Amino acid sequence: MKKLVLGLTLLGLVGMASAEEAISESHKNAALELLEVMEMGEQFSDALEAGIDTQLQANPGLMRYRQTFLDFYDQYVKWEEVKGRFAQIYAENFTEAEIKKITEFYRTDVGQKVALKTTKMMEDGMKLGEQLVMENQSELIRMMQEADAK
Repeated sequence: MKKLVLGLTLLGLVGMASAEEAISESHKNAALELLEVMEMGEQFSDALEAGIDTQLQANPGLMRYRQTFLDFYDQYVKWEEVKGRFAQIYAENFTEAEIKKITEFYRTDVGQKVALKTTKMMEDGMKLGEQLVMENQSELIRMMQEADAK
């Protein structure tokens, strides 16, 4: 249960954005526009659900709580309430001019394809990482035992 809560907490890191720095209103509005063009609200929900499913696959005994986790996120981690924090994160990492250029890209057909595929690709990448660890789990255990023996 602790591992699941930790995993879900990591997913909830979106709600832990650093304290808002002095960023102009136009800068933050540009970031909000980017998030809208990227259809980030939909991707956010998809990523949360995929993250929950990944955690539940790792902890099958908790599968019966899937809907409870979904309900929790629906109630306490709503896109409308966190999108401002996401915009802050983008504004802290990109200048307003950069955000406007990124937005231009996401308005293109290729940009929209990137927006639609990113969540799935990230999920596939996480699954690949898990698969690689599982394929080499015995070596990892051996290395951990070796480290403990030192």
